[in-house]
Amino acid sequence: MAANIILLGARPFIAERAWQLGARPLIIQNPERSEDWVNKQSERVLLMSYEDPALIPMLAAAHAITPFTSAITIAEEALLPCARINQALGLPGTPVELVEKTRDKTAMRRVLDSGGFSPVRWAAVKVLADATAFAERMGYPFILKPVDGVGSVDVRLVRSAADLEGVLNGKSAWIAEEYLDGPEYSVDCFSFSGRHFILGINEETKNPGPIGSAFLEVAHQVPAPMSPERDHEVREFIRRFLDEVGIQEGPTHTELKYTSRGPRIVETHTRLGGDRLWDLIRLTTGYDLVDMTLQWAMGTLKPLDADPVPRGGAAIQYFTPPPGRLKHLHGMQALRRLPGVVDISLTVDVGATIPPAMQSVDRAGYVIAQGPTASQAMEICQEVSQRLVLTTA
Repeated sequence: MAANIILLGARPFIAERAWQLGARPLIIQNPERSEDWVNKQSERVLLMSYEDPALIPMLAAAHAITPFTSAITIAEEALLPCARINQALGLPGTPVELVEKTRDKTAMRRVLDSGGFSPVRWAAVKVLADATAFAERMGYPFILKPVDGVGSVDVRLVRSAADLEGVLNGKSAWIAEEYLDGPEYSVDCFSFSGRHFILGINEETKNPGPIGSAFLEVAHQVPAPMSPERDHEVREFIRRFLDEVGIQEGPTHTELKYTSRGPRIVETHTRLGGDRLWDLIRLTTGYDLVDMTLQWAMGTLKPLDADPVPRGGAAIQYFTPPPGRLKHLHGMQALRRLPGVVDISLTVDVGATIPPAMQSVDRAGYVIAQGPTASQAMEICQEVSQRLVLTTA
């Protein structure tokens, strides 16, 4: 019998995987996605805001007739509504209070401060005076970001008081944090009864160009090139962090900086990582985080016994051509045949307007490659990026 699950914010790839695994998903989409391909292919679609007060009573009525096994999402904005659905229907999933802690960056910092773990100087800020007081205590530069932000949207490096002009209006909640030096990594885990298994450690590359957001991720490598000693340290650090926060079950995606003072937490999410990191992990370990997440919701996922050992490396690089109208696009079909290239995907075509690369949706596409090491896979991605013709004017 097919597992009856609730799927919030479905994208084509996760809906397809649910059907392939034998699930019968009830898909809940925000109304602005009413023309999505997923809706046309699904027999059960509910177009409602995740925050609509009628949503849970409707799901409770459906649950009484055909019980659900769990509600699941990979969309950041749907994590809290998903947890509330599971709580209201008495279904397994990440607890509401835990999602609230990880969605609110100030709440998470308070949890870490209370345990003396991963010390980072920070302050909640709403108005200019708050940020100025923080700068007076610790100096410039520092990081300013929304307390519930995601995807590096509106993250700012504040180098002087001039960078704060017009940003803080007293209505939105922000967090100021000390600037952390060193390389940035992200770690994808799956937890079973409080035991944390690391599926992949990724080294992130931010946008190096002068145009667009300096915090936008444009490349990833799995496994992250690092010494065995650092790899061991990062794994133990992440396990202690997940214990500190209270994670017991399910997927997590955690970002950290390896600073001159050791590893420090940036933020965490109770979902798998984005940017097709699941593909890089699958290519290097054979484990599919999308399938695992769905199987967890279906109640069919078997616990792991140990961290998988990566074999070879994989990388992804995103295309961020200069802003303007796309005039020429050449080379994709030939570059697909390069040894090591796994996939090339473009989200634009000739005539499209390319915006400055400020957030994930502004990127023009990507190339995924694999090789004997992550660095070699990255070199293949860079070759494709250099040879692909994306001319704007």
